[in-house]
Amino acid sequence: MGVDQNTQRQALDNLTVALYAAGGLLVALLLSTVISVAMRIVIRRRRRLSFISDRLKHPQRVVLILLGIGLAISYGTSSTVQGFELSWRGTYMHGFLIVMILATAYLLTGIVLAVRDAVLDRVTNMDDTPHARRVKTQMSVIGRVVIALVWVLAIAGALLTFQSFRLVGTSLFASAGVASIIAGLAAQSTLSNIFAGIQLAMTDAIRVGDVVVAEGIWGTIDEITLNYVVLRSWDDRRLVLPSTYFTRTPFENWTRKVPQLLGTVEIDLDWLVPVEAMRLQLRRIVEASELWDGRSVGLQVTESTGQIVRIRAVVSATTASNLWDLRCDVREQLVCWLQTEAPYALPRVRLEPEPTTAPSIEDRERLVEETREKLAEEQIALAEPDAQQTMFLPITPPPPASPRKGRRSRSASSASSATKPAQSNKRPGGDLSDDGPDR
Repeated sequence: MGVDQNTQRQALDNLTVALYAAGGLLVALLLSTVISVAMRIVIRRRRRLSFISDRLKHPQRVVLILLGIGLAISYGTSSTVQGFELSWRGTYMHGFLIVMILATAYLLTGIVLAVRDAVLDRVTNMDDTPHARRVKTQMSVIGRVVIALVWVLAIAGALLTFQSFRLVGTSLFASAGVASIIAGLAAQSTLSNIFAGIQLAMTDAIRVGDVVVAEGIWGTIDEITLNYVVLRSWDDRRLVLPSTYFTRTPFENWTRKVPQLLGTVEIDLDWLVPVEAMRLQLRRIVEASELWDGRSVGLQVTESTGQIVRIRAVVSATTASNLWDLRCDVREQLVCWLQTEAPYALPRVRLEPEPTTAPSIEDRERLVEETREKLAEEQIALAEPDAQQTMFLPITPPPPASPRKGRRSRSASSASSATKPAQSNKRPGGDLSDDGPDR
């Protein structure tokens, strides 16, 4: 009979604990629902705060439910309610403390992520400036450091709730000197990478989105962690480098201050190349391209030795990818222009002199004038009243020739035509008259 009474009493005690747990769960769910509704109302007014709901919805619900159930069971198993101390209450309170430590760490992680998203949201709509990339890099690294620190402290706090771990901690603290030396030697590489990652984020050496050249690979910084840096190459490969690489090895950072870059296009041509006409054609090409940022364009003869003349075109663009595409476009269009308008300028090997193949001075001047007229027409078409802005410079017309020089040139040309009637209409570089290919 006594056994049945004890069984019934234990069943009633368990039923009481379950009722208290259910009551705590209901209260926690009600409070969590109220908080969620309040957050939704705030988000409807300010859409930019939606990341707060995304980061804190689940952590606050988990913490409130565990806290409600735990406090309810703790109160239901107390001596004031039961009239006596339950045998398993001490173990339960110990487990409840550990669970609440880990749940608090989970909530703090959500808060850290919400703060990080709030800071990043302010620079998301900004231009791709060094300041924006610096903020993204620092917040990414600082967020990881804080989250790692929170969980290390949470796990340490949970372990210190055990008496045996407290004794071990006391002994380790007594021998901290030897332990620190051993740990430092064992984790030298890991610790050096962690400190290098923090150094990269704080010193602003590289940032997420920077264009760098490392290990001979051109790419963009895709991710910076405490241990490694991910470099995304132009063909979407991922090169993972340790953080210490960027603190010990020289590397190129193309976007350290500003993302704008200058690029060159070099072409080897014959000595007969019409440099002035080619310079005007280069300006036509870049002014018609959306990749050019309007800062710099130029064409120079950088070398004239042997059988070739090296022409270098300099162009500018806002980003490295745009610069690469602009250089390819300029190279292609210049080659096409040389093939159609000045084929005599293409590189060749001379075995014997051929003076009859060289273009006359009139042909070269006519090519320059045609290219200049095309450029002027395009600039006039783009400089209409409805255009909001223009980046073009007016083209100064060529000075008129003096009467004496004109008479001399006419007399010279008539004399040459009289002496060489068969070669007067011969054009060695192709027909460059007004009804040429571009017309």
